[in-house]
Amino acid sequence: MPSFSGTISARTLMSSVCTSASVAVGGIAILLMLTSCSTHPRINPNQQMPLVKLQPYKSSHRTMDYHIAFAYTFHGGGGGGADRIEFSGHLVPRRGLDTFVLRFHFLDESGHVLGTQILYAPGAGRGAGRATINRMMEVPTGAVNIGFSDVAREKRILR
Repeated sequence: MPSFSGTISARTLMSSVCTSASVAVGGIAILLMLTSCSTHPRINPNQQMPLVKLQPYKSSHRTMDYHIAFAYTFHGGGGGGADRIEFSGHLVPRRGLDTFVLRFHFLDESGHVLGTQILYAPGAGRGAGRATINRMMEVPTGAVNIGFSDVAREKRILR
């Protein structure tokens, strides 16, 4: 009978090692997926807006998680300085969200993200948790479009 319990222990140990390895590999895969999504968000072409460089621009953007009415003024970088935009907006996140982060992106002709600014993220500092947003942002070279992306999660109901 001692050999029987030894066999169970070996099987249990092998099962535990396999389970731990599966969890580690799964965790690494999820981490890589989240990292690639957060550093290179995809902005649908129909959600991209032109970066208007010669005049003030007003617009709004709506998704199921938020609505933002915004305006910006492009300031060319005279004297070798960087181009900048003066951005202002009013954000209305959907009620019931536990987590909400709104990002503003500068995009090139093919939709690749050239630069990103966090517009709204509670606790991020610089007034980023307020519904009224006022920001001066540097425009990356080659930017022709702008777009928004967000991370939104609903509150969990504990039972």
